Amino acid sequence: MKTKTLSAMTEKGLDKKIAEFMYDNPYADIIDIKFSCGSTLAVLIMYKD
Repeated sequence: MKTKTLSAMTEKGLDKKIAEFMYDNPYADIIDIKFSCGSTLAVLIMYKD
């Protein structure tokens, strides 16, 4: 299992980073996604190659 953490100041910025990750890893088997909201927005993606 691998993990990738993405963060951004805005929702639009985070959406862009998630889309880029998905584009770069089209065959990733997503296990779980955790979302955190604080001073920045963050996502932890757990996946298998």
